[in-house]
Amino acid sequence: MTASDITTRNIIPFLLLTFGISWGCTWLLMSPPQGMPALLSAQGVTNPLYIIAVWSPGLVAFALIVRRTGFGGLRRYFGRLFDVGVPWQWWAFVLLALPAVKITGAILNGTPVGGWLVVQPFGDVLGITVFMLFLGPVEEFGWRGFLLPLMQRVMTPALAGLIIGVLWAVWHIPAFFLDGAPHTAWSMLPFIIGVSSVGVIMAVAYNKTKGNLLFPILLHWQLNVAFWPEAQPWENYLNFGLAVLMLWVHRDVMFNRDKGLTTVVPD
Repeated sequence: MTASDITTRNIIPFLLLTFGISWGCTWLLMSPPQGMPALLSAQGVTNPLYIIAVWSPGLVAFALIVRRTGFGGLRRYFGRLFDVGVPWQWWAFVLLALPAVKITGAILNGTPVGGWLVVQPFGDVLGITVFMLFLGPVEEFGWRGFLLPLMQRVMTPALAGLIIGVLWAVWHIPAFFLDGAPHTAWSMLPFIIGVSSVGVIMAVAYNKTKGNLLFPILLHWQLNVAFWPEAQPWENYLNFGLAVLMLWVHRDVMFNRDKGLTTVVPD
């Protein structure tokens, strides 16, 4: 942490604002006030209120960074996207691990070979994949880019990753009751297990890639790439196993409070 960095006092405001904005937007979508414009009252992932709800962790993080460090601090924060000098093995992991989990989960679900990749209709699948790059991954500016380094100042990376993973999973719960959200087709408990596990996986990747913001964004995107098959609920259990494996392999960092990365806004 530098003298001009974000302080841990921002943890509680971040969580209150993130949950308040997101759950408030979701409540408006489920119970729209009389007279709300049709654009805002129709449920679905392209609804502006839904997008604000999804982006709320990132938006809140940006606001708190500007409040503390100004727009210069926000610029330095975004600079963490471009530090790509990490071993190629981590690029391979980020790009291949979660797709492998998805395909394995689909196999365990009994999906035939032809369904291991979703390619038709290609234009629609590609469009959804590109859209998802700009929807869910914005969360990572808040969860991993902002909250994770703050939490690692007071606890081990493993515990911080798990707590944020659980918070991240709970934060999604209103989507299970929102028409048009994919969550309505899933079981909640396996989802919470899987998302909490991905939170741990992201914490490992974050700490092993020098806090590069690009890596949690790419990991998050892999969860939503439309080319990968539907793999609920098995992908959740496989992600749990992957999280345990990664904690064991990188236990020297993940269970050592002094090894966690704690900088939000670099000098």
